[in-house]
Amino acid sequence: VLVARPEDAAAAPERAPRDPGAPALSALVDGLLVAVHARRPPARAARAVRAGAAAGVAGPGDPEGLAFVRRLAVAALAAAEAAGRSGVVHIAEVAALAAVVDRADLAAVLLDRHEAALTGLGANAGPVALAVRAWLEADRDVPAAAERLFVHPNTVRNRIQRFSAVTGIDPAGTFGAVDAWWLCRAWLARS
Repeated sequence: VLVARPEDAAAAPERAPRDPGAPALSALVDGLLVAVHARRPPARAARAVRAGAAAGVAGPGDPEGLAFVRRLAVAALAAAEAAGRSGVVHIAEVAALAAVVDRADLAAVLLDRHEAALTGLGANAGPVALAVRAWLEADRDVPAAAERLFVHPNTVRNRIQRFSAVTGIDPAGTFGAVDAWWLCRAWLARS
C-alpha cells in the first residue's frame, strides 16, 4: 500500500493496460491518495510522487489486513514528512520515528511536563528548540547544525546546554535524544 498527499502526486503517465507496476486499486481515503499494489511497488513508483514530496509505503499484507497496512503506510508518510525525507519511504525505514510521531497523547504529556521549561526559555524557546532539533537531525554534528541554522557552532552548543539545563533532558543519550527531539518538535508545532 502506497499513501501520498493528493497534491504531491505527479501527473500519471499513460500506462499500458497490463502494466505490472500499476496499482490494482487507488482512491482518495481520508484526504490521502491510497494505492494498493498487487506486488511490491516497483522502483518507478517513486516517479508517481512530485519531486521533493514524500509517500509512505507498507506491506506486504493479505487482503484481510489492508486496513492495518494502510495505517502503517500513513504512519510512514507522517514520519517521512517529520524527518524531511522525500520519495517513497517504507515504514521499516522510519519505524521508530513513526511510533513517536503517531502518539499525540504522549507528545501532550511531554509538553505538559516541560511547560515550565518552555516558559523559562521565553522568547529563546524557538531558537533553542531549532538548535536542538538541527543538532539531533545532523547526527549530533555541531558544525553541520550550525551551518543549517546559519549560526556559529558555539551558539548551537550553548542552546543545547540551555535546553538540557531547563528540561533536565540529556539529549546526548539515546533515549534523551528521542525525548529532546520529540519535545522540540512539539514546542515548534505549538508556536
